[in-house]
Amino acid sequence: MKYSLTHIAGIVGSATVVADTAIEYLLLDSRKVFSPATSLFFALKGPRRDGHQFVPELYKKGVRSFVVSEEQDKTVYPDASFIGVTDTLTALQQLAIHHRSQFTIPVIGITGSNGKTIIKEWLYQLLHEEYNIVRSPKSYNSQIGVPLSIWQMDEQNELGIFEAGISQPGEMEILEKIIQPTIGVLTNIGEAHDEGFIDKTQKLNEKLKLFTHCKILIGGETDLSGKKELIATFDSKPQVLTWGSSTNNDLAVKHIEKKEESTIITVCPGAAEMEFAIPFTDDASVENAITCYFILLQLGISHEAIAKKMEQLQPVNMRLELKKGINHCMIINDSYSADLNSLEIALNFLDQQRAFSKKTIILSDVLQTARKDEQLYSYIIDRLKKHHVSRIIGIGEHISETLRHITSKPGDNLEIELHSSTETYLRQFRSTQFREEIILIKGARVFGFEQIVQLLEQKVHQTVLEINLNAIVHNVKIYQKQLKSTTKMMAMVKAFAYGSGGAEIAGILQYHKVDYLGVAYADEGIELRKAGVTLPIMVMNPEEAGFESIVEYNLEPDIYSFTLLHSFESFLQKEGLQRYQVHIEVETGMNRLGFAMNDIKRLADHLGSTTLLKVQTVFSHLSASEDPVQDEFSLQQFNLYKQAVEQLKEKLNYP
Repeated sequence: MKYSLTHIAGIVGSATVVADTAIEYLLLDSRKVFSPATSLFFALKGPRRDGHQFVPELYKKGVRSFVVSEEQDKTVYPDASFIGVTDTLTALQQLAIHHRSQFTIPVIGITGSNGKTIIKEWLYQLLHEEYNIVRSPKSYNSQIGVPLSIWQMDEQNELGIFEAGISQPGEMEILEKIIQPTIGVLTNIGEAHDEGFIDKTQKLNEKLKLFTHCKILIGGETDLSGKKELIATFDSKPQVLTWGSSTNNDLAVKHIEKKEESTIITVCPGAAEMEFAIPFTDDASVENAITCYFILLQLGISHEAIAKKMEQLQPVNMRLELKKGINHCMIINDSYSADLNSLEIALNFLDQQRAFSKKTIILSDVLQTARKDEQLYSYIIDRLKKHHVSRIIGIGEHISETLRHITSKPGDNLEIELHSSTETYLRQFRSTQFREEIILIKGARVFGFEQIVQLLEQKVHQTVLEINLNAIVHNVKIYQKQLKSTTKMMAMVKAFAYGSGGAEIAGILQYHKVDYLGVAYADEGIELRKAGVTLPIMVMNPEEAGFESIVEYNLEPDIYSFTLLHSFESFLQKEGLQRYQVHIEVETGMNRLGFAMNDIKRLADHLGSTTLLKVQTVFSHLSASEDPVQDEFSLQQFNLYKQAVEQLKEKLNYP
């Protein structure tokens, strides 16, 4: 579905006269610009940053469409269009509400304290063969994340799955208008975000507002018991369906049998008992699987089909990522949230990693709870001891202050190390502190524990070479003089610019207006992004293990085989992402990487039908030694290559 800037101005209630520019992407982060001409930047104001301060930077990157709440000097931005509004966040939400109203497909709305993202991703795994699904990327469930999720909806979608999270009263009414769910799902209600509410009852009542216009509401008996009278006052009078151990539930859970690596669950959706198995043993996974099973029943899928799908469930990578670390360590990365429910889930996962006798947890302040600090951290220490954790590295003012006054009992083997902030810990970090152990990194997002993860992850690639910087600049200028103004230039900075300092070389190339940078591996591109390089970056050797980093740092993979193509598309599907920018490499007949010429038609048909990818370039390696005038065979191969590429470009409407 296409929108013009003029159309959007009308939707958000602005009388501003703007250019009739086509808009495809909504942009909130100045670091993630990949289609500036068709992007619309919303200058959001937050507690730490004001989006208006990034307008100059975005204008330099080619963005020309902005939604602002502060007057801008248009003489400084002569080609830009500014939509003036009172509140940019409200404008973003209004646009999402309008966009959602254009669709009549069934939409599943999920809320609760824990399990929202897992259930959303598992529903996708279980249903993607039956439906063309649009869903929230990762855990986009906030006042900002939900509008961005809804913006992905298009005419091809047959089912929507979106999660909604709130931290204070009054937020859910807005998210309900944006998501407009037809099927509601309530997950486990725990202690996450307790501090924003008077009590657990108020929090639950606020979350239930997501289901005001639902036809069906599904949840566990523990959370929905006593709420049917309240739900009966909702406009749509939704049918409330509960699951639990009692036979009074619509889905009675009769028996749960945990084996070494799987769990067998026996349920009664009616008079007859049904059985299905999942490849997980932790309590949270069991609850989430039962919820998913119940949802699929309501969508008319047979028990036999559901049971077969349940056996194939895969872990969700957004949380509890297991990675190789330095000094023969393993890392469990859960640096996304810090509440008691998710901590217990992480500790159970830690227990399953039995190859290491030593266990370390790096833990931030636990923010989302109403408990007093002394009671909270005493409870946490007790849980860590029960899970046989060897060492806790506490980071944050609350955990540090409280644990200093908690004395160890005789026989305790828990080592405690405390730091007031992530910054102070990073300043004294020593890699030698960690060796042959399993490390759980568990922290609230605001603590930025991804910096600690990067320090502890295993690193590769190192070379040394001296480079004359003046010679690089000279060479760039020579090429620029010879090329047409419409021809873009990509400079290779592989192996961190061949050991010469990738960030320094990239900075010089960026200053002298090179259009693209090329790197061999994702970690090289990541270093450039951290150094402030904003140019588009192509990754020549994308690896499956690096897909998450490629997306996180807005890198563009070179796709050269169907195996890699399908693997990257599968990752994008899991993340709920669409129209991600890639480059297609074609093999010239010289035995280099790339799609073979006899595969071009199949490739063109596939790329022409997918919504997951947006092809930026179609290219091939042709070195000087492969000059087609050298012999008749080379000339024949070159002509075939040209025909194949033209065929692919024509299919993709690529210039």
